Amino acid sequence: MPVATPATSVTTPLATVMRSAPFRSRRPPPPRYHPGAVFDSAPVRRGAGRIFLGLVLGLVAIGLTVVGLTVNTRFAASFGQTAEAAALLAAVGLTIDCLAIVLPSAAAQLWRDRSMMSASAAWAIWLIALGMTLLAAIGFAATNIGDGVAGRSKVAAEASALVADIERLRSGRAAITETRAISTIEAEIQRAQPAAAAVWKQTAGCSNVTMAASGAACADVLKLRQALGVAQRRDALDAELRSAETRLAPLPAITTGDPQATMAADLVAWISLGHVSLTPHDIHRMRITGLTIIPALAGIIFMFASTLLRVRREMPA
Repeated sequence: MPVATPATSVTTPLATVMRSAPFRSRRPPPPRYHPGAVFDSAPVRRGAGRIFLGLVLGLVAIGLTVVGLTVNTRFAASFGQTAEAAALLAAVGLTIDCLAIVLPSAAAQLWRDRSMMSASAAWAIWLIALGMTLLAAIGFAATNIGDGVAGRSKVAAEASALVADIERLRSGRAAITETRAISTIEAEIQRAQPAAAAVWKQTAGCSNVTMAASGAACADVLKLRQALGVAQRRDALDAELRSAETRLAPLPAITTGDPQATMAADLVAWISLGHVSLTPHDIHRMRITGLTIIPALAGIIFMFASTLLRVRREMPA
């Protein structure tokens, strides 16, 4: 009787199972990014230009920070009526400025960490701090620049008035041709009085001449008295002229209170062929705006610098 041999089953390892062509062409799905996941990725090398630009922006931000803190702290302290109040106001101004500088970088980092609500809150607080910083900077710039312009305008107006007085005095002095001294004319009057002795009493010393005979007798005296008055007026004009020139000499050569605003307005009108007409006060507003906004943006500039200097890492494939 034949013996049945058991069927032998051949086991094929899983590693040798060949995948079908469509299955082999599929790629595994990329891993999902999770905020708390840590990837072993190599840092991207930063270029020298990127590092240099980040350092320059960082230095600029530090400089603007120092200027802004000094300006706003001192301006806030100026409102204090006592030393304690001034110190408290300065501390409040310093704290607000620090928030305006630090919050942009903190908000950017929170945004990178996917903390959207915290980042939005940081930006909202930064806008409030920025508004207070701008108010303080506007007050400081307007006060100091306004006082400077007012001082220059006062000097320019005083110089212009003195120049006008000098021109008037010189014009009046040039019309006087009398060259004799007052003492000389007075001596000549004394010599001419005996010729009018006959009518001296009747004319009250040739002061009330009503008749032709009296006029002829007092003619020389009257002419000399007229010359005496002209000489006195001449000497008075000379004294006023010397006084005006003495007051004008120490004044600086200032013709206008705000030459920057005046020239800028003229240049805008010249470049635009008269189509754009700005007043010096418009230029003054633009200057105040620029001097207040740029220092207030120190936090944004510092955020740019930290972003450029931050080591970037590539996401794994």
